Amino acid sequence: MLGEETQVIGTLLELFWACVKIGCLAFGGGNAAIPLLEAEAVPRWVSAQEFGELVGLNFAFPGLGLLKVAGMVGMRAAGLPGLLVAVTALAAPGLVLSIAAYSLLMQYRDHSLVRRSLMAMQYAAAALLVSTALRMVQTAAGGQWHGVGLGLALGLFGIAHFLHLGPVLVMVLAAVVGMLIL
Repeated sequence: MLGEETQVIGTLLELFWACVKIGCLAFGGGNAAIPLLEAEAVPRWVSAQEFGELVGLNFAFPGLGLLKVAGMVGMRAAGLPGLLVAVTALAAPGLVLSIAAYSLLMQYRDHSLVRRSLMAMQYAAAALLVSTALRMVQTAAGGQWHGVGLGLALGLFGIAHFLHLGPVLVMVLAAVVGMLIL
């Protein structure tokens, strides 16, 4: 019994540290940090396939995607305590840093170096999102490039981006189309 408790505490500490690191590096929004969570969680607590499924599933429901995925990874790693540790550890650094940076940003917002730095971080976040999206497409096809799956992803991107279809409808459409063609 003591060995199991020690193992759970060890897992919770690992989970806490992993999520604190991600929370400190999650620039550009939560979704841009999904690759950071993936790097920490796979294969330690979940498989690549499971992680991709968690990300896809969590986009179908309201709320902050990164927190939901981290919570589910935490639950998989150490049950309800793991969920609570993951969500708290992930959210706390960003909240503390945001509060501290807010006054500084407001003071120097019009400075060209600050504006350019913020713009570069947005581009980096977009690059991380694209990277994660491509890995998810490849993982969904069992580690290979699947033409129909890639076409589905690109088609859904087009529908979401150009027709401004919301995430819930895109996910429902994906599920229906997936049942018919995959």
